Amino acid sequence: MKINHRPGYVRVSLLSACNLHCSYCQPPGKPRPTILAPEDKVRSAIRFLHRSGIRKIRFTGGEPTLYKNLHRLVAFIKEMDSDTHTAITSNGVLLESRAKVLAESGLDSANISIDTLDPDKFYDLTGTRHLKKVLAGIDAAAEHIGQVKLNCVLIRGFNDDEVAGLISFADRRGLDIRFIEFMPNRYSAPGDVRFISSEDIRSRLPWEFRPLPGRASSPARYYKSDSLKIRVGFIDSVSHPFCSDCDRIRLTAGGMLYNCLYDSSSINLFDLIASDSERANAEFEKLMESKRFGGCHSNTGSVSTLPSFSAIGG
Repeated sequence: MKINHRPGYVRVSLLSACNLHCSYCQPPGKPRPTILAPEDKVRSAIRFLHRSGIRKIRFTGGEPTLYKNLHRLVAFIKEMDSDTHTAITSNGVLLESRAKVLAESGLDSANISIDTLDPDKFYDLTGTRHLKKVLAGIDAAAEHIGQVKLNCVLIRGFNDDEVAGLISFADRRGLDIRFIEFMPNRYSAPGDVRFISSEDIRSRLPWEFRPLPGRASSPARYYKSDSLKIRVGFIDSVSHPFCSDCDRIRLTAGGMLYNCLYDSSSINLFDLIASDSERANAEFEKLMESKRFGGCHSNTGSVSTLPSFSAIGG
């Protein structure tokens, strides 16, 4: 079943490098490609995609705050169209020093990953001792950036016992938090033992939740409790796929444009724009027409040929 609406949201991976080494993104021993998107090509791609109807641009990585001119790209978008929403997904390590300048450049929102509050678990997951930097980055983002959400990947046997504590942590800061089901990827086949469903998690929590209405294209289903100031979201794309309403596409640091994390069909947008604008338009339209209902829940074949999360921006 094809989608009946045009994508309006692009996730742009600026580089493959990251200052954390989260095992669900880039397992130990697996090579991380070294890719850095040229700023001029990113600008050209953003212009092209904006003309095609994109009105929300999220910068990812790797870790986007490692990209030297991230603030210039944010400012460029706002100069092009002040109504286009600009966002980042970050691990928070560098945000203590960069949140203010990004906000001044026009950054509208930030999603920040926080998978555990335990320093030893954080080290086991990321291979670093940067938890204090992440917590400082969250507080700096909350101070300077208009919209901030926290993201947590649910991992059975690792952090499924921390969900209530993470919700309380977010509530004290007045920040919505979203819990993401562990998704199959290049290094993790469907049925991985680390998967735990959002229903299982909610059944353990001490709050009475009521569902909130939301946009059909939103990946998160939000809930509210009278005893919490914040919304608690669940991105349950494995147990409750939202593919039929998905409005996002993904651009890698190497210029490859994908419809989905789980669709290997792609075009090299950087090369097409540079060589033939008419062909770029035609190939883009062809790719958009191929965007279908599908995803990790229905991927019965091998995932080994798909781009890794670190290559496509998660």
